[in-house]
This record gives sequence, C-alpha cells and structure tokens, in this order.
Amino acid sequence: MPFGKGRSLESSGPLRLFTIFLLYAGQGIPLGLFDFAIPAWMAVNGASAADIGFLVAMSAGPWSFKFIAGFLIDRYAILSMGRRRSWIIGAQAVIVAFLIIFAILNPGAKDVILLGMVALAVNTAVVFQDVAVDALTVDILKEEERAIGGSLATGGQVLGIAASASLAGLIVYSLGAGAAYLVCAGLVLVVTAHLIWLTERNGERRLPWTQGTTHPFNLTYAPEGWLPMLKSTLRNTSAPVSLAWIPVIMVKGLVYGTCLVFFPLVASQFGGWSEAEIGSVNGTAQLVAGIVSIAIGGFFVAKIGAQRAMLLFTICSIVLLVWMLTSQSAWAEPGNITIFGFGWTIIYVLGGIGQVVIIMRLSPPRIAAAQYSIYMACSNMGITLAGIVIAAVAIFSTPEGMLMLLIGGQVLAGLILLVVKFPTTQIGRSTGPDGQASSAPQAERA
Repeated sequence: MPFGKGRSLESSGPLRLFTIFLLYAGQGIPLGLFDFAIPAWMAVNGASAADIGFLVAMSAGPWSFKFIAGFLIDRYAILSMGRRRSWIIGAQAVIVAFLIIFAILNPGAKDVILLGMVALAVNTAVVFQDVAVDALTVDILKEEERAIGGSLATGGQVLGIAASASLAGLIVYSLGAGAAYLVCAGLVLVVTAHLIWLTERNGERRLPWTQGTTHPFNLTYAPEGWLPMLKSTLRNTSAPVSLAWIPVIMVKGLVYGTCLVFFPLVASQFGGWSEAEIGSVNGTAQLVAGIVSIAIGGFFVAKIGAQRAMLLFTICSIVLLVWMLTSQSAWAEPGNITIFGFGWTIIYVLGGIGQVVIIMRLSPPRIAAAQYSIYMACSNMGITLAGIVIAAVAIFSTPEGMLMLLIGGQVLAGLILLVVKFPTTQIGRSTGPDGQASSAPQAERA
C-alpha cells in the first residue's frame, strides 16, 4: 500500500506540534486532579494529614517505576498503528474508565483506602501515557522542531496541571467531587479522540480493525528481542556522554525537591505567610512559567542551542540563589519572597526545555521509551536525594544550608555543561538511504 499524505503526524509540522502540546496538557489533567484538587478537597472536609499523605504517596508510587513502562512500550506495539499510538490511546482509555468509575462510586473525603486505590490506578495509566508520549515526541519530531516541541511539552504539562487544579477545585466546590471526575474524564476523552483521528505516519491504521499497514520506520526500529534491547539500553546509558549527562539532570531534580521545601519554609517562618498565600504564589508562578515557556522559551532555545540555554539558565539560577543567600536580613519582605518564588519556578521550567531536547537526542529510536524514562528517573532521584539530604544532614536542614547545597550542585552542573559537548542530533537514527540505523551511540561535537 502506498504511503500517501493524510491526517498523519508525519505529513504536517503544525499538527505534530499541536498534538505534542495537547498530549502533554492532557497528561496534566489527572495530575492536577490528584496532586492538588483532591488533597485540598480532603483537607477542607476534615481529612487528616496522614490521610492526605497516603493519597499523595499512592499517586506518586507508580512514577518510581517508569522505566518498566519504558521497556514494555519499546518492546511491544501494534506496529500497524505506529509504535506509540496504541499505548497512548489505551492508557488514556483506562484513565477515562477509572475516572468514570470514581465518579459513580463518589467516595467521601475520609474514604482514604478507596481514594488511594483509584489514585494508584489512574496514575499507573498516566505513567504509561507519559512514557509513550515522551517516546512519540522523540520519534516524530524533526531536529529543527525539538526546541519548540520541548517548550510545548514542558509548558503544556504545566498549563494542564494548573488548569485542571483550578477547574476541578471550582467544580468540586460548586457541584461536588463526582462532577469534577466526570469533567476531567471528558477532557481526557477529547484528547483521546484527537489521537484516534490521526496516525503517526502515512498509511497506518487508526484502530486495530481499520485498514492500513506498517510503516517502514516502525520495522526499521522495532526491537529484535528483550536481550538486544537491554544490551542497547545498558550500552547507551553507560556511554561517556550519558554518564556526564546524568549528574546534570540529577542536580535539576535536586533544585526542584529542595525549593519545594525551602520556599514554603522561608515564606511561613520568616514572612508569616499563610497556606493560601503560598499556594497562590506557587500556582501563579507555575501558570506564568508555562505561558513563558510556550510563548518564547522554545524559540529562545532553538536560537542559541539547547546546551547553551541550559548553561545560561543554570547561571541565572546560581545568581538567584546567591542573591537569596546574601539577603537573609530581607527574607521577611513579601517582595523578596515573591521574587524568589517566581524566579526559581520560571528558571526551572525554562531550563527544562533544553533538558528535554538533549534527552531526545540521547535516546535512540529503537529504545527511546526506555532510555527517556531512565533519564527522567535520574532526575526524579535528584528530588528524592533532596529530601534525604535535608532530613539527614544537619548543615543542609537550615534554609541557608539548602541554598549552599543548591549553589554547589548548580556550579557542578554548569561546569559539566561548559566542558562536555552533548549531541546536536539524535543518536542511533538512520544515517543513509538504506534506512539502517547507525551503530553505537556517539556524541556529535557541537
């Protein structure tokens, strides 16, 4: 069957970019619901801190095992539907189904076990959706689109979370929790319908029972088996350029995890802020960061390059941290606290664009889902490390110590970005007209 033009991501750049934005925004819908709206609803309706903590733990649990989803998604697929669409459609169908069941059961704020089980189920499906969308982004974007795609991915998820948290919170207040679950299910269903309407590449099936055939790209990069896939992933992860990259993304996670503790601590203890004031600044900063990321972030990263952009934002972060460390006498000033809250959030989100682009380039098509998820797991390890260090090392448990920890980590990341040359194109992708993939992953010199 000839591969003619149609409603495929392969045939339209604007459609590719819009779809990436929509999928990441859709991913933010259940995250906003379970990370913000439901915990707030539980708190207002008398749930204890332990109950809310249980829900948060159940929501976060599946994200520690993203690499398992990555290996499964790389290994198995309905290739005639594309390498990733079947996984994304299936995961989003599960999300919709559980949200509808959730609405029917309509547990109360103190039905902690049921709330936790649903949070676990939905977030497990979101993890599969997240990993498959990451891999689709790696597979489908052209090199010149990666910076814009990274900004749409980063900003889209942030905006999806912000919109979901705000909308769900409003609906819960006015119509009840069940209505919020149904609205979120409906929004995810719209995203799913969009993905069913199109294909990854020309000539593919939209659904398993419709007409179409497997595109040569999917045959070229389909893993030959578990052992070759595991060997490729190990070889790629242990390559020198990959080992140099891992500390950079771990430091980025360290910044996120530490600032989640530092900002509310300083705002409450030094500024006397309430939970509502802290939440307002956090929410607004996330919204602004998402808009800035989409509006100018991608264009900026494309103009100066992903690695230079990451280095620049790392330097901006160091400047912000040093300013905060040397202005302790003014920590009680609302303006200073607000500047730091907005500053670290915007710098973190904008720095994430370059991170996404470099991870795309370090993830060969054959093992894109697994490799991408491993790098993101390293970033998440940085978040966990922040909690461990703050809790276990006395010198870093104070606000001043946290800032010094972050300054040291950012200096290390900046030096790596200054010295090591990371790839400027995707490694492991076909290099010739024969369509065969290149051999061992090699970093290209910038």
